[in-house]
Amino acid sequence: MKRSIFFFIMVLAFTIQNVNAQGTLFERNIQKADSSWRNNNLPRAIELYKLVIAKDTIPEEWQSLIYLRLAKAQFNAKLVNDCRATLTKAKSLPVLPSHHQLIIEELEKKLNGIPLNNHTQIPANLKPAATLFVSSIPGITLKNSPGKAVYKSLKQALEAIPLILKKADLPKGPIEIILVGDTINLGETIQLHRENSGTKDNPLVIRTVPENKHVTINGGQTLKVWKRETTPQIIARLPEDARSKVWVADLNENNVHGIDSLVFGGFSSKRAVGGEATFRTFPVPELFSQGIPQKMARWPNDHDTTVALKDFKSARARRWANDQDVWLHGYWLYLWADAYEKMGGVSPKDSTIQLLPPLNNYGFGKSKWHVVNALSELDRPGEWCISVGEGKIWYIPVKDVKPDQIVLSMKGPALTAENCNYLTIKGLDLQYIRGDGMIFKDCSNLTLVNCRVSNTSGLGIKIAGGNNHLIHSCKIESMGRGGIDINAGDNLKLISSGSVIENCRISNLSRIDRTYTPAIVLAGDGIKVRNSLFANIPSSGIRLEGNDMLVELNEFTKCVIESDDQGAIDVFGNPLYRGNIIRWNFYHDIGVPNLHMAAGVRLDDAISGFSIYENLFLRSSNNMFGGIQIHGGKDNFLEGNIFADCHAAISQSAWGDKRWKESINNADHPMYKAMHSTDWQSQFWQQHYPALKNLLNEADINFAIDNIVINAQSFILRKSKRIEELNNQLLKSEKHPTLANDYKGYIVPWHLIPIGRIGPY
Repeated sequence: MKRSIFFFIMVLAFTIQNVNAQGTLFERNIQKADSSWRNNNLPRAIELYKLVIAKDTIPEEWQSLIYLRLAKAQFNAKLVNDCRATLTKAKSLPVLPSHHQLIIEELEKKLNGIPLNNHTQIPANLKPAATLFVSSIPGITLKNSPGKAVYKSLKQALEAIPLILKKADLPKGPIEIILVGDTINLGETIQLHRENSGTKDNPLVIRTVPENKHVTINGGQTLKVWKRETTPQIIARLPEDARSKVWVADLNENNVHGIDSLVFGGFSSKRAVGGEATFRTFPVPELFSQGIPQKMARWPNDHDTTVALKDFKSARARRWANDQDVWLHGYWLYLWADAYEKMGGVSPKDSTIQLLPPLNNYGFGKSKWHVVNALSELDRPGEWCISVGEGKIWYIPVKDVKPDQIVLSMKGPALTAENCNYLTIKGLDLQYIRGDGMIFKDCSNLTLVNCRVSNTSGLGIKIAGGNNHLIHSCKIESMGRGGIDINAGDNLKLISSGSVIENCRISNLSRIDRTYTPAIVLAGDGIKVRNSLFANIPSSGIRLEGNDMLVELNEFTKCVIESDDQGAIDVFGNPLYRGNIIRWNFYHDIGVPNLHMAAGVRLDDAISGFSIYENLFLRSSNNMFGGIQIHGGKDNFLEGNIFADCHAAISQSAWGDKRWKESINNADHPMYKAMHSTDWQSQFWQQHYPALKNLLNEADINFAIDNIVINAQSFILRKSKRIEELNNQLLKSEKHPTLANDYKGYIVPWHLIPIGRIGPY
């Protein structure tokens, strides 16, 4: 019996050793072919790739990799017919990752002489069918002719659109509303409805003249009447050093009406509808001096205190209790979930702070927090405070302040549209908006070009529903919340939106709500985001919630600079978010070293079926995260990336089969909810994503291929046994360049990262 066991163990050991040797031999054979290509010996490389295919036993997951190596080499050698034949074979392989399918499609286009253009063309200006001018400039009179008219307001011009569309002799061409002048003061929200829709033959275009000019829609009101504060009761509440410096503005004297409350939310606030990622905007007013947002009076001035709220006992709190409209902002339990709490008073029993309900969703612990809008903390130039009940604003002016340049954001949103199709907006500059900038609901064939949103307390652009949206060459900056929130297409039926966000710059976000207010919330199906810049964001650059998205040629810098457990691209909770491709992006200086967990791309809680390939990660890995972090997901391909000066290239938080199956069967888990709201077992879904046939089995199987790792402490942090590795390189370099172009020398011919085309153009 013992001899039989010994013999079995020896046979098993030999079998394992032989399998490992075969795997090593397979990898060496690929490297031989690669070396020939590097040395410009394409015929030899092609011969060796063919030998690998013919002789080696290639696991299903690697087969398309080798076929594509061969096809690319044949294309470079101008062996057109051979290349076509190889691609045909590749398309019939049992496993074809989404990014390999895209590579095949693009290579076939090249073979057919179709140039690849990653730039989306802005629709050309056509001869208009009708032109309406909007101007409030004195001397321009209102004309009633619908084909050639001047209107005093955009609202009047929009009311004329249905009449124009009813004309029997209306030729093809856009109906243009041309805005004349520099500034439109927003008296009320501009509203478009179904009756304002254009048609395919006669789209509605709202634009400026000339086209490169911007017309400002101003939602703010100048506060021109200020006095020095001398009221003894108010002076007594102020910090002693500030008592001679404070100005006060009476809202009635400044003809400011409509601010009847001051309410804050935050991601984990119950006021914000359950703390979901789609939590709503509160119309918070803000004060600006010479275009710069001023800070609400706060304590501490420059950082957060970290004491638990239950342990905070201070004379300061008793002063706050005498102020009006005081809020506390904090990361009350988790460093990825902020909320504002309304101060109610101080407990007479133990002098702790009392809060008014509703309280945040997660509770309280040792927190990071600060007080907001406390008159008793007004102590620095540029700080201000508002009392809604008293109808007053107090302010310590900055140097060289001019009252006619002090603006309070008052109106918002600036523009809304519902069921309004075939609409193009060009050249609008929205600023000083209280709330969100522009909101579009169920609008298809929508185009926004060369628009700006800045100094706004909410989101820049929100799109809910509809298809075929184009947001092109827009700039969103200095926002209270996020940039673009778009939900387009149908990721339950896998119907692509056809929507594109391109050549945009989105930066300096989340001044009010700090977490889950990214540059883009990307939800639905088939949206492309390309050639954009995302910078200076406390948490993520992109929050991705959907299928078949393409995120390419973007630059991410200084994202996740405050929040914890986040990525510059962040995804959570749904193993059916599949077919998403993240390629050709440059991530640098993500997170704060040694402070929080931050990654270039974070796939959190069961995210599966992603392709992350040919990206450059520079200083994009912090604390316990690699440049790419995977938490429990599977079927992810991490291929052809370059990681430089990262703590780790890849990190895992593996679940194992037990936790995977428990999550599938836990009715409270997002994974369970996603799987029971989606027909993922249908033939349609299974054909679209063949890997779904193994969804219920074997957790944590992921693939790391062809990655180049420079100066990392480790390649894979917390490496599980089920991650498959092939042909990765770990290098050391004494040089630590900071520019993307400095890494061109590491790019190999079969993974051409187009560094020169990354970012806005």
